[in-house]
Amino acid sequence: MKPSVLVIDDEKTFRLVAEEALGAEGFEVTTAASGQAGLKAFRAEPTNFVILDRHLPDGDGVTVLEALQKEARERDAETLVIMATAYADVQSAVAAVKLGAYDYMTKPLQLPELIVTMRKALEAKRLRTKVTVMEEREREEDEFLAVSAPMLAVLEQVDKVAQSAATTVLIQGETGTGKELIARRIHNNTPARAAEPFVEINCASLPENLLESELFGYERGAFTDARQSKRGLFEAADRGTLFLDEVGELTASTQAKLLKVLEEQNFRRLGGTRDLKVDVRVVAATNKDLQQAVEKGAFRLDLYHRLDVFHVRLPPLRERRDDVLPLARLFLKRFVRRMGRSATSFSPPAEKILDGYSYPGNVRELRNLVERALILAGDNPAVGAECIVLSGGGTAAAAAGSFFAVQVDDRGAPPTLADLEKAYITRLLDFAAGNRAQVARLLGVSYPTVAKKISDYGIGGGQ
Repeated sequence: MKPSVLVIDDEKTFRLVAEEALGAEGFEVTTAASGQAGLKAFRAEPTNFVILDRHLPDGDGVTVLEALQKEARERDAETLVIMATAYADVQSAVAAVKLGAYDYMTKPLQLPELIVTMRKALEAKRLRTKVTVMEEREREEDEFLAVSAPMLAVLEQVDKVAQSAATTVLIQGETGTGKELIARRIHNNTPARAAEPFVEINCASLPENLLESELFGYERGAFTDARQSKRGLFEAADRGTLFLDEVGELTASTQAKLLKVLEEQNFRRLGGTRDLKVDVRVVAATNKDLQQAVEKGAFRLDLYHRLDVFHVRLPPLRERRDDVLPLARLFLKRFVRRMGRSATSFSPPAEKILDGYSYPGNVRELRNLVERALILAGDNPAVGAECIVLSGGGTAAAAAGSFFAVQVDDRGAPPTLADLEKAYITRLLDFAAGNRAQVARLLGVSYPTVAKKISDYGIGGGQ
């Protein structure tokens, strides 16, 4: 999409000349003859730039600047304001810059100079985005630590498809395997898109009407609460990547609209009458078998084929066992640094437990497990087996027996899952000095859930 600019100036000649010159340079131009008219136009449609006259017929341009900045913050819009005035005084310049003006120019404005300033601003924004992307890459590269053959093969696939900037990708994998991280890797490794936005949305997190307004945006008056227009995520992701997580949860209506955008690369906002064209690569993810969903009539066949141009299957952690201990050590190092703890390793028995577990929650479960283990290890130099608390079945019981100290019954029967959960919560209550809120945080559940389990099991504890 073209960069947009709003010119707020009471001189008609300047507005006309600026509109023609900026339009010829590839900007989408809107003009207003007063501060109030400019604010109204900006509220209807925020722009990338505002050229703002310092002296307006209905007020001070600095006051308008404040209102523009407030509106931009509320709308999460990145708008650069260039103040213009025939009165070049230092105090006005300082006041404008303090309020967030990008630059301050004296009138009569030289349009070539103004265009150069705006081009420099766009380039500075691009470079800031590029730096942010590089920083994100450094933070995230450890998440792709892989020594196992299955995961190395996946990363090779991913890096190949990243070179094709327009190809739609479907990532399939169990919960916790890192689908979002793979989507970000695709975006960050695509030269044509890496410096542009990466926008994500969980398709299962919103009801149909809200999801469509988030994806496509809406015009003012499109529905009862639409007091102002809003850009959708497709617009926000223009020239970048839109990540649709849990795409298998889309309703039939939204599937049809998504298909149209993928095929035509244009759409209309809700309540809108004009088509908006975007250049967006869509990366979708699901933990479902979409082919089965198609067979059951729950997912459109044409949309499935449009999304599944390039398929990436993420293996669960149990299929990439060579990565378990390297990832666990990585997470330990990270959490030690974050929490200021002294542990630098796992004991051999602890590593044996980690290496033997099946991880139904995949990498996410391993990360949470390591965080809990480090908390329980306290100031010990190594994380012992007694600190490794697993969430699933017999392996967890056998591995963490010393931690739980669960007694068998008179017949020598093994403890039940309820016995293990009770012992686990009792141990965490001791660790947290009876603080139920802290226990809830350690377990990753809500406070009412912990309170109910404590009551059900008859366990004592604090508040």
